[in-house]
Amino acid sequence: MPINSLQFSLLDKQQIPLANQFYRAVYKKGIANKSEQVFILKDQKIHCAARMKTVQGVLLLTGVACLSTSRGQGFATLLIKNILALQQYPVYCFPYPQLQNFYQNLGFIELESSLLPAKLRSQYQGYCRSRPLLCMIYPSNK
Repeated sequence: MPINSLQFSLLDKQQIPLANQFYRAVYKKGIANKSEQVFILKDQKIHCAARMKTVQGVLLLTGVACLSTSRGQGFATLLIKNILALQQYPVYCFPYPQLQNFYQNLGFIELESSLLPAKLRSQYQGYCRSRPLLCMIYPSNK
């Protein structure tokens, strides 16, 4: 499938159930809610999705997932680049350690978790109880 045939879009709040069907099928841990922004790459079906949460006034990229048949084709890279291009403020993310190079290639840099805003730091610490995660930030586009 040619990557340039995919459509990037921000889902309307009424379309969130479509994203949740996708997440249930490919990413058992994630469920979007209407307080989040949900971005997708699609043609006739969703190939890749990601969510942007606001936590204590800062942005957290989460729930990046691709169909197994769409992995390794640059879809997640394209999706995240499109999302980041829309942002005016720094974006945080908590990826698995094996994804460090992927996120660094997108412009994210590692960050000491002690530098996170209090509520985001608390969430990060909670997430790390069950699995090791990195703390990364994409600097502002301003």
